[in-house]
Amino acid sequence: MNSGIAALLLVIGAPLLLLAIAVSVLAMRNERNQRLRADAAIRERLACENALVHLARTTLPAITTAVRRHEIPAVMVELPVELGESQFGQALQWIATGHAEDLRVVAEDTRAMVERYGEQRRGQEIAAAREHARTELAATSRAATSAAVRSFGTSVVSLGTDLGQVVSAALREHRDDAIYETLTRIDHTVQQMIRQAQSYVIVSGGLPGRRWPQQSLTDVAGGATGRVREFLRVRSGQSDRIVISRAVEPLVHTMATLLDNALRYSPPSSFVEIGFQEGHHGVTVIIDDAGMRMSPEQLEDARAVLSGERPVDIHDLGPAPKVGFPGIAALARRYGFTVHVDGPNIFGGMRAMIYVPSALLVSGDAPRVVEPELVAQAHVSAPIGPVHQPVADVHEITSGGLPKRRRRPVAPDSAGDTIESGPARPELAAAWHSGSRSGRAAVVRRTTEGSVDEHTGVR
Repeated sequence: MNSGIAALLLVIGAPLLLLAIAVSVLAMRNERNQRLRADAAIRERLACENALVHLARTTLPAITTAVRRHEIPAVMVELPVELGESQFGQALQWIATGHAEDLRVVAEDTRAMVERYGEQRRGQEIAAAREHARTELAATSRAATSAAVRSFGTSVVSLGTDLGQVVSAALREHRDDAIYETLTRIDHTVQQMIRQAQSYVIVSGGLPGRRWPQQSLTDVAGGATGRVREFLRVRSGQSDRIVISRAVEPLVHTMATLLDNALRYSPPSSFVEIGFQEGHHGVTVIIDDAGMRMSPEQLEDARAVLSGERPVDIHDLGPAPKVGFPGIAALARRYGFTVHVDGPNIFGGMRAMIYVPSALLVSGDAPRVVEPELVAQAHVSAPIGPVHQPVADVHEITSGGLPKRRRRPVAPDSAGDTIESGPARPELAAAWHSGSRSGRAAVVRRTTEGSVDEHTGVR
């Protein structure tokens, strides 16, 4: 029984033992294969890491450097044997090739963009240089033109002033009525010539060129009236407010320009009225005519020029410049008064207003200085017939009916100079002499004959 069991166990145990041995051998072989595969995986991982590090540290920077130098980059990636045909090796190769291509595209785009920018920049610089040169040339040309016009106008003013002095000296020597009247007409024409030349000087950036002592607004109006052609048609009110010395000539010129415009654009049988409106902060000189009215467009343009909203110089006035309003605007800006035009007035014509602020008027009981030339021009404004009381008294009349005045001292002006009145200026004699011979109508007819000067017209 024991022998049988032993044999049975032997029969059963032998296969089991063989099976166990086989299983052990298979396990040992499997373990060895697993170990070999693990070692291979480790070697492959290390190779991949080294290849990736080499790509990042060496290959890609080399490609970048080659593209930056405009050279053909080497895109072949050096791979270990383990990675020769692997997908990882191919991926690294793709990365290197793609990096090189991307850098090439970027480099070409950048080069093209830089070239375009350079061309645009050069074009802008050339255009800017041309514009700068054009601006400098235009500025130089404008400055030269203004200087030439200013110089010419100043010369005309100077020559006209000299001629006026010659005529005044001749009037002192010749007392014959006919000669006296002729010389008077010459002097009156010279005054108009000087006013025209002054307008060009002022618009070209110059100064009026004359300096008077302080005068009353009545004298200023008279002086302005003596500088216009049809002075007998001007009727002026009275104002004893005194204008400071530096503002006398600008206001005389401004008022003369406005009077000239009012006279030339109104009927020869009508009158131009000068009035004065006292205000708390100054005096407004009001000039009314019964002539043509401006269109709304002309009125708007004139207001823009007079207010300084649209500055105008000699270059903006065209081949036949009208320098009246631009000259007035330049004087108003420089000396601090304002000029405004409006219409229709009570006569159906135009109204011009000059606001003279208190800063341009003498305050208190300051001494009044009378300038002989302005006094004589003030006499011209007096209508023939019931003559206005002259500023300087007429003491004697010549045998031919002409007025004479005695020399008398006057008060010093603000600069301390004294001015002595001399013989009457020719305008007074001409006005009175012509009025006594042929009356207002004949004088008006003679003064309206001939061509009309368009240089100061604004309507």
